[in-house]
Amino acid sequence: MNITKTAGRAVNPAAHQNPDAPAVRLTGVGKSFGTTVAVTDVTLDIRRNEFFSILGPSGCGKTTLMRMITGFETPTEGTVELGGTPANSIPPHRRDLNMLFQSYALFPHLSVADNVAFELKVRKSRPKAEIAGAVREALALVRLEGYGDRSIAQLSGGQRQRVAIARALIGRPSLLLLDEPLGALDQKLRAEMQLELKKIQREVGVTFVTVTHDQEEALTMSDRIAVMDGGRVLQVDSPEAIYERPATRFVADFIGTSNFVTGTVDGGFLDVPGLGRFAAPEGHGLARGTAAHLAVRPENVRLAAPDTDLPDCATVLDGTLQQIVYLGNATRYHLTLADGTELVAESRGADRGGLTAGAPVRAGWAPARSRLLTD
Repeated sequence: MNITKTAGRAVNPAAHQNPDAPAVRLTGVGKSFGTTVAVTDVTLDIRRNEFFSILGPSGCGKTTLMRMITGFETPTEGTVELGGTPANSIPPHRRDLNMLFQSYALFPHLSVADNVAFELKVRKSRPKAEIAGAVREALALVRLEGYGDRSIAQLSGGQRQRVAIARALIGRPSLLLLDEPLGALDQKLRAEMQLELKKIQREVGVTFVTVTHDQEEALTMSDRIAVMDGGRVLQVDSPEAIYERPATRFVADFIGTSNFVTGTVDGGFLDVPGLGRFAAPEGHGLARGTAAHLAVRPENVRLAAPDTDLPDCATVLDGTLQQIVYLGNATRYHLTLADGTELVAESRGADRGGLTAGAPVRAGWAPARSRLLTD
């Protein structure tokens, strides 16, 4: 997609980009299909040379948003800019970008080298004498030196994905979009390729934009993440900020695991019917009387035997330990409070500290390790 031909000569749209502009700028972008609103009022910048993820559940609008960046869909409202150039009316083949699909779309009847070279040959954007060298460089980038003569059928799933990456990057587009790029791989290989993709992106200096519903994948690879739900972008931030400082209950619930209690804000406290007053984190900024959710990550919940002090825990609750689940690198505890509220706590390793399923337990956390959120 990155090279087009005009009046018999190759033209690279990137040459007309503003080097100070973001790689992608979306301003008030929305998309409707008849009476169905898929995306609404999305405004964000994707910086040059960053790894950016659009994350959300199925049906949240993330794929439609990506298709508007590629040009496969035209916004119903708002503007898409690529490198500072308005792109709403630019067709996909004239945008300086490429795509990597989950299926890889490799040609089984072609060798690895011919798959990688396919775009250059079809578009005739380089002299034939240069293509072989470009293919070698692309295969070296993805650690597949010496694989050029092999058939696609001889490759593992991870190797096939590397071939697809090499093919997508051989023309050096300004922007590479990845649609659920690791969905076809098993769990172990997926974890390895998360790090590999990040490394490749750093080496080539191309802006990567990935669309995924896999939160671990987004947290591992991304410089920044946009979390979507219901066609809207709810938060754009670094992986650490998205996890540690979620902006809404949905973000806190979708990214990782959170415990929630719901009540009414009363200054530095949250009044929760049936459970009492919970100390709120300082500086929460919510007005008195606001309905809100207190969110606490399982790793921030401390457990102890009944009548045991929990230093630094302003909130202390008694309940019953229902289940203990060993996860290998952590142990997860499921407990219920007197009113039936369920809580989850998590500790590293296998040491249970004498806790047993079915026994009374005390739980607590420090206010600073919680978040007060609205819907």
